[in-house]
Amino acid sequence: KKTWELVEGSSGSFFTVADKITGHLYGEGLGNPRGMFLLPRGEEAKQVCMVEKIWQAFADSAVDRGDMVVALGGGTVGDAAGFAASTWLRGVPVIQCPTTLLAQVDSAVGGKTGVNLPEGKNLVGSFHQPRAVVADVECLRSLSAMDYRQGLAEAVKYGLGEDPALFGWIETYAAAIRRRDMGLLVELVARCAAIKAEVVRQDEKEQKGVRERLNLGHTVAHGLEAASEYSGWSHGDAVSVGMVVAAHLSFRLGLCGRETPARLLELLSVLGLPVTPDRPWGQIMPHLLRDKKFRGGNPRLVLPRTKEGAVVRDDVPLKMLQECYEEVLAWNGGSPLPC
Repeated sequence: KKTWELVEGSSGSFFTVADKITGHLYGEGLGNPRGMFLLPRGEEAKQVCMVEKIWQAFADSAVDRGDMVVALGGGTVGDAAGFAASTWLRGVPVIQCPTTLLAQVDSAVGGKTGVNLPEGKNLVGSFHQPRAVVADVECLRSLSAMDYRQGLAEAVKYGLGEDPALFGWIETYAAAIRRRDMGLLVELVARCAAIKAEVVRQDEKEQKGVRERLNLGHTVAHGLEAASEYSGWSHGDAVSVGMVVAAHLSFRLGLCGRETPARLLELLSVLGLPVTPDRPWGQIMPHLLRDKKFRGGNPRLVLPRTKEGAVVRDDVPLKMLQECYEEVLAWNGGSPLPC
């Protein structure tokens, strides 16, 4: 309803980009669009060839600058549709309607769009701020358990890296959040989106080092995703493991106390998220070196600190990151991580 009100208030019509499930579940509720394009589910949507098909659909429907693009789906739909909108006629407005928890707490807010190449994730993209973000937590009822937990990882990231009070709140209600208590989800989405919006306000295009903090856990995560060819690791699962490695490394560097990685491991486990990788360092390292967060061959790592925001470090030897990764890989869950 809110999306339709926004569209009615515009001067033109709208074009919906959804996936094959969200288009069926929610597409009719948006009324009669100028057209609709259905993407495949998952990372397959974030291919250059798929964006070309969206552009062709825009052309076939005569989408002009007075029209809006409505991105109806999860993060991959938002990324692909947002990028297509940002480049069509040098930019047409987009409304993000995220239907997954990951997109509601993170990817739909902030204007980042992008597609993948075989060499890495989000190597082609743009900054294109949405006209609005409309998040309805009722959509989360239909998610599979695996899809749902991807957003839980990103929510934990905001607590670990930006807001200790949020981290403690998630700890308190973790079991109920995992069960999808709607009242708690409204608060969770609102708090995470507010944090993201404030960070983006301060540093929209990652030029001041503020927004870069939101990449906590993503260096190792993108390596895992790319090494599995974007099929073996879902994004949130990979971020979960990436945060464990980052927290372990942070403790090794003296940036946080032992309780930080310990609490993180416990919380991720309660939420049903993985905490250890499944492949050796040698399989992810080539992908890490192509990651956009590497500068001059050195990793720019986002590391959590005790009772304050995360910090970006570019002076940590790659060898030390490897050691921490391999220690987490070897951990059997029966004893504290070695330090």
